[in-house]
Amino acid sequence: MTNAFAGMMLLVLAATPVSAQDWRAQLKSDVVAIRGAKMIYDEVGLYKIKVAGYDPAQVQVKVHSEAPQGGLVSRDNFVALTTQLFTETFTTAMAESYQVPASQFLQGLDYTELKSAIGTPDLELNLVMTNEGMQFEVVNTSSGQRTRQTQTWEQLFAK
Repeated sequence: MTNAFAGMMLLVLAATPVSAQDWRAQLKSDVVAIRGAKMIYDEVGLYKIKVAGYDPAQVQVKVHSEAPQGGLVSRDNFVALTTQLFTETFTTAMAESYQVPASQFLQGLDYTELKSAIGTPDLELNLVMTNEGMQFEVVNTSSGQRTRQTQTWEQLFAK
């Protein structure tokens, strides 16, 4: 988990300009909401991408994750798994599409968190955790392509 945490922090630090942050408010705010009997994490952001040799681009990404409150997954692990899966999936997919190392891709990344989506996000990442396991889904809204992976906890941690 140490490498995942380091990767997550690298993505956050690379994507968020220090001058644009209200870091005190950010540190005090909860990232997980409780609705009904579920922990919910929702975030929408706009990534501005500048990679040498490519035209600048923008990608709007919506992340949704949920798990039963008081279930097998603790709040800390809920946040950690959500962040780890999103970070690895987004960084790997985008770096591969630009055919550059992840470190180079991250250098050209600027992130702005949005209060709500502007129209339809380009990419949706959905994670549902239950006491049995989890399902991770990536949706490219422009092409309609969906990729879904479902695993039990035993399968996930046996790797």
